[in-house]
Amino acid sequence: MAQLSPSLPTQRKDAGLARELDVLEHLQQCLPDNFEIFHSVSWHTFYLGSDHHGEIDLVILSPTGNMLLMEVKAGGVVLRNGDVFKLYQGREHDVARQTRVQYSAMVSSLSEASLHAQVTNCLVLPDYHLGETPVVAIPRSRIIDASDYPLLGTRVREMLDSGHSKSDVASIRRFLANEFRVSADLQVLGEQVRRSSQRLADGLATWVPRIVSPSGAVRIQATAGSGKTQLALRLLGDAAAKGQHSLYVCFNRSLADHMGRIAPPGAKVTSFHELCVEYHARNHSAPDFDRPEMFQILTETYCAASSAQTPRYDLIIIDEGQDFEPDWVASLLPQLAEDARLYVMEDNAQRLYERDGFDLDGAVTLNCHDNFRSPRVICQVINALRLSDHPVEGRSPYEGELPGFRTYADERDLPTRTEEAVLDLMARGIPLAEIVVLSGRGRAKSILQNADCLGGFVLKRFTGHYTPDGTPRWTEGDLLVDSIYRFKGQSAGGVVLSELDFDALTDIERRKLFVGLTRAHLAVEMVLSPRAEACLAKALG
Repeated sequence: MAQLSPSLPTQRKDAGLARELDVLEHLQQCLPDNFEIFHSVSWHTFYLGSDHHGEIDLVILSPTGNMLLMEVKAGGVVLRNGDVFKLYQGREHDVARQTRVQYSAMVSSLSEASLHAQVTNCLVLPDYHLGETPVVAIPRSRIIDASDYPLLGTRVREMLDSGHSKSDVASIRRFLANEFRVSADLQVLGEQVRRSSQRLADGLATWVPRIVSPSGAVRIQATAGSGKTQLALRLLGDAAAKGQHSLYVCFNRSLADHMGRIAPPGAKVTSFHELCVEYHARNHSAPDFDRPEMFQILTETYCAASSAQTPRYDLIIIDEGQDFEPDWVASLLPQLAEDARLYVMEDNAQRLYERDGFDLDGAVTLNCHDNFRSPRVICQVINALRLSDHPVEGRSPYEGELPGFRTYADERDLPTRTEEAVLDLMARGIPLAEIVVLSGRGRAKSILQNADCLGGFVLKRFTGHYTPDGTPRWTEGDLLVDSIYRFKGQSAGGVVLSELDFDALTDIERRKLFVGLTRAHLAVEMVLSPRAEACLAKALG
């Protein structure tokens, strides 16, 4: 039985199509399995300054690479002065002209693709007997009517038996199936994937605002790339449209800065520690960030004064809730106005700090395991390594590729291997501005986060210092280097995970890998120690 591409549709919409599919199924049964049948093959050519489009009913490809174009006309036809006509919706169509145009378009397309195939064509009239009627426009030997139809397979093989194509069969097959051996230009693909992912991830933003919670609290436990950012923007936008006061508060200052750039005007967007800095500066004194314990003092001061806070917000969104201490959440609740709404967004697989859990009395809880950001292959790796308590459903429109692995011999070799990973992403079309290097170490112990350059790249990195108002100071550079911890909640086209060094997949290492792998829209490269590579190989093993 011949091979068929694509698979047959399950629904038949009209009598003509039904008869065409009958011919296709009959042909499939009577040809050997080394023949291939392509149906509904579209063609497009440019002739005399105009675009011309059409579709060929069937194309049969022989084992020698010869091609037969087959036009199927169900029911009766009109023969007049040696020409063949088919009546469609009261209008006559010249069948012979149609087959000639198809033949010319196919030969022209093959030539443009630098393919040299033996091409012929034929007309199949499964319901019409030609008899002795002369046909001038099409040779009789290229017409299979109702009397010849039982011998369809034999006639087709005879037509394909003469000549031999010069191009290899595999190339012709890819041409007919519209499969081309090309490397994806990730620079072009990146924006398409990002837009498509955002549209797909609109589910949370569409449905969560419609959920009615008697307590006013909704808890969204959703995986990375599920659309939590779109949801937050939708909630903030709706509140702004109603003239309501809203607060978005997260754990990471980097995420707060990102959200602050895209949130609607009027919404207060901040990190929790930034709230604490503002309160201390307003009610006590400017914080001294040279003191190592300063942030601890700030949070304790803010939480202690929470009962005196004035209800002011109609909407509060707590993002990265898994990284909040229970006291931090409790300190925000007194600021909810009457009939206000509270949304807590969290993902336990991204819990990078050991925090006690907290309860929200009366909260409606929604779970979502769909990831629309990460390439589907990356999600498969995440599931294979069991980095999340629940399997992640890869919903990205982009399948992607497996992460690249590079092993560094020692810390002197680490920058070289990391630079190679960056250059690899750039060679695949990802712009440098869309690449981030994320370290598995904290800033104090990181080589990369304390370097000025990585090979020929000047690094943009957090210095570890703050302005008097608590804003982090960054160096000027072209390549962003950050820690997995700080970059949580953000994303980039290409991600290099570096300084990965562990000998066991502990809970914290699993979560760090989960966060790192889910930052990329397009591709991930990993730079890891020999023992970390051995650990992952064993886990995947």
